[in-house]
Amino acid sequence: MSLRLPSLALFVPCLVCACGGDDHGGASASSGAGITTAPAASGIPNVDDLLPTTSTGSGTGGPGTSEGDDSDALKLDIGAQADFGSPVGLGCEFIDVLFVVDVSASMNEEKANLDANFPDFVAVLDAYIADPSKEAVGYRLGVTNSSIVDNKDGKSTMGLDGALFDGDNLFDDDCDLGGRLWIDGPGANVTGSFSCLAPDPKSPCNFCTDLGRERPLDAIEMFIAKSEPGQVNAGFYRGDASLLVIVLLTDEDDDVNNTTTTPAATKKALDKFAGGDERYVVVTITGPQAAECDSAFGSAAAAPLLHEFTSLVPNGLMGDICQGDLAQALDQALALIQLSCDELPPPVG
Repeated sequence: MSLRLPSLALFVPCLVCACGGDDHGGASASSGAGITTAPAASGIPNVDDLLPTTSTGSGTGGPGTSEGDDSDALKLDIGAQADFGSPVGLGCEFIDVLFVVDVSASMNEEKANLDANFPDFVAVLDAYIADPSKEAVGYRLGVTNSSIVDNKDGKSTMGLDGALFDGDNLFDDDCDLGGRLWIDGPGANVTGSFSCLAPDPKSPCNFCTDLGRERPLDAIEMFIAKSEPGQVNAGFYRGDASLLVIVLLTDEDDDVNNTTTTPAATKKALDKFAGGDERYVVVTITGPQAAECDSAFGSAAAAPLLHEFTSLVPNGLMGDICQGDLAQALDQALALIQLSCDELPPPVG
């Protein structure tokens, strides 16, 4: 008897994992641009962990792939008597993606690059939803920022405190959201609405200030609190049938002097909210673990707390903001999102 692991049908161009070298927190380096390949002991997957592999060879019961079988499926010989019962993964109906974006001035280049790469991101999601072999029927996109208003160091009045951004900015009053706080896709204007939302998701106050004290972990916990019935984010995450995805984009670490939480506490809050730690994905695109770096985007600080948080999440993925282009990070994120949707387990408890 053979146990088949589902193949991942995704075009991921030139998935080469790279970072700035051993000086950046021990991540391995290779030619190309894109993703931090985390050290083996970190628990953070890289693209080789996500994509199925095949081996050559022949013979019944051997390690190779026999003729007539799906060449994209990895087979594990487990013996004729094994019985695994029903499949573990049920698949998701919806993919609900929250972007937590650093709104400080140093992030202008990164946000512009996210906007440039976003049409391709949406195209892959649309194709996944259109695939009749998949359970998923739609996705949802929301944006908040990583600033919190009240800090020990003062107020950051640009902060949203985990609330979804309503699109009210200098150029548009709602980014064509139609009264909602999120974008539902597939749809004709998904890319246009996101391009309006993502560059400047902040409070609409006059003469706003930002202290530059990024607190994405607090923002995640506040987002969860504001998702309760009657609260501002209620309805964004669709619960049991949905894969929750959180994308963190920042060139700074969680601010140790102002944060009110820890990586372990934020993971615990997400576990409870999503119904288990395999029911959500965290994609963190930030600086190295142990040293700052410079790139076409400018400088990025070391981010040990965000690396620690992401390493705790079974479906956690680190992207290297220092590579100067987010394309490969987003490609690898899509691979993980689709695989996690295919295998979404039922809620725990």
